[in-house]
Amino acid sequence: MRMTVSLALAALAMINVPLSVAQTIRTEGAAFKDEAGRTLILRGVNLGGDSKMPFTPKSDPRAVSYIGRPFPLAQADEHFRRLQAWGLTTERLIVPWEAVEHSGPGQYDTAYLDYLYAIVSKARAYDIKVYIDPHQDSWSRAFGGDGAPYWTSQAVGLGVDRAAEVGAPQTYDHGAPDYWPPSASFHAVSTMNTLFWAGNDFAPGLKVDGVPVQEYLQSHFIAAFTKVAERLRGLDNVIGFDGWNEPMPGYVGTTSLTKPDVVMMIVGMFAAPKDPPPTNWDYMQAASGFVPAGKSVVKVNPLWQTGAADIWRRYGVWDVRDGKPVLLKPDYFAAVNGKPADFNAYLKTFQLRFIHAVRKVMPTALVMQELAILGGPTRTTRMALAEPGIVSEPHFYDTMILLSKRYTPDVTSDFAGKTYSGRDAVLGYYVKSIEDAKAENGALGGLPSLMGEVGLRFNINDAAAYKTGEFTAQQAHAHILFEALDQTLMSYSIWNYTADNDNTHGDWWRGEDLSIYSVSQRTNPADINSGGRAIHQIVRPYPVATAGTPLSLTFDTSSRVLTYRYRADPAVKAETVIFVPNLQYPRGFTVTVAGGSYRSDPAHSRLFITGDSGEVTVTVQPQ
Repeated sequence: MRMTVSLALAALAMINVPLSVAQTIRTEGAAFKDEAGRTLILRGVNLGGDSKMPFTPKSDPRAVSYIGRPFPLAQADEHFRRLQAWGLTTERLIVPWEAVEHSGPGQYDTAYLDYLYAIVSKARAYDIKVYIDPHQDSWSRAFGGDGAPYWTSQAVGLGVDRAAEVGAPQTYDHGAPDYWPPSASFHAVSTMNTLFWAGNDFAPGLKVDGVPVQEYLQSHFIAAFTKVAERLRGLDNVIGFDGWNEPMPGYVGTTSLTKPDVVMMIVGMFAAPKDPPPTNWDYMQAASGFVPAGKSVVKVNPLWQTGAADIWRRYGVWDVRDGKPVLLKPDYFAAVNGKPADFNAYLKTFQLRFIHAVRKVMPTALVMQELAILGGPTRTTRMALAEPGIVSEPHFYDTMILLSKRYTPDVTSDFAGKTYSGRDAVLGYYVKSIEDAKAENGALGGLPSLMGEVGLRFNINDAAAYKTGEFTAQQAHAHILFEALDQTLMSYSIWNYTADNDNTHGDWWRGEDLSIYSVSQRTNPADINSGGRAIHQIVRPYPVATAGTPLSLTFDTSSRVLTYRYRADPAVKAETVIFVPNLQYPRGFTVTVAGGSYRSDPAHSRLFITGDSGEVTVTVQPQ
């Protein structure tokens, strides 16, 4: 069947009317399904990059407010309307622990929870689904990251790293150029991660307010997000929760504190320090005010509060002899009761605890499972949770571009040092990387995959695009990246959409600048697409809901030809739904369906396909 569709109703497109394409989302094997049995492909964004920071910062971290993140309620219609027009309607909503419980343990910001309810309710009016991400990087803002409230680390004697702290009034530099925290912070972050995951084994007897430190930290975290679930209960566009962003083991499983720190080895690939790579022992010394011998790159920055000694010194890991620090137990974190310490065992126990707590409030909530970045050989083999409604949530970036902030079109390399030259080679590398990430779900129990983070830097090559207005390199990178995601039929949430991104401050956190929207590129407020960056590569037609099994998806951004193949399931009576963005087809489009028929809803940029049994091929091209 072939027909031309006019978009004369384009001016009405994306009006504030719920589409109700998928009222519920459930898992079935490795697929997402709706209530009609259709297979879903989910696409959305992370809201937003600046949600790592308080909307209202204060010198006293107990008094901050996150009301206004990801954007003020008065601006919500504009942003949700834009995301709906772009077909990005499954959002990973960034909700740091600090946003909920910043005032003190057990003191919840009910005004913020009310705001959160209002934002998610507003999203529902645009048929936008959300899942809650308790986001963290490097534990908290106290050490140059984001996530946990300050009182969590203060409770164990750690102070604040003012040199690294993001958003402190003393150093309020939104455009901080250094992506990683300074040296001493690594010890604070590793210490807090170790106590959170495995404090019972590595700090036995350490208590806060009479509670073992591991239980103290985990129970407060879980209680805070149980409060979030309770406040959002009843909103059917909340599909679930992420458990913990990019889990890091701290010191758990470290075979020797004298070995180079893995993170700094990665950074060193770009910084090329003259000294040998720093070790965890170097950072441990620096955090207590000692200068590590021969390591000028390690910044000495005492982090322990007055009267508080390093916890690990108290446990005999190291001590001071004749005025000098001496490492006594370099393998202290390597084993527990004579067996190798496996971070994944601790992570799995926590994830199950979190799932059970959230589902007491939201029984049908999906839970996105992230694996340990440095998970070792048991990263997948022991991580199957054997619970319904679990989703594998990998992340993917071209890390070389992310860290170096450099991009030469059609050239990249991996951590093994292999270089990929030519568009096909880079595309093949991306496809394999994504397929490898999807393949991990087999060991997890054959779960569906949702790429929780995927994206690209816009401030590459010395931010030249902001001077010239020419985003050719970014377009080239996006072209390959999003084609790879199409080829793998991957569901994803793009990192990120920052409502107040601009060319000077980026995403307002540690020099990150990955937002697909920027006020600096918004030249025409009347145009919903104005402000979008690389959107002709990112905003793509795709099958939202398929009455059968997806087989292949290609979209040529030059010819704007979409080809989608699927195997129809006669048992599914609902129509297949394809998003066809007005951005790509402003003058209308021609549709050909082999193996079925179609109808269109141009006011909502939708095609509805009725397929016969067998294979169906849908082709869309500009009029």
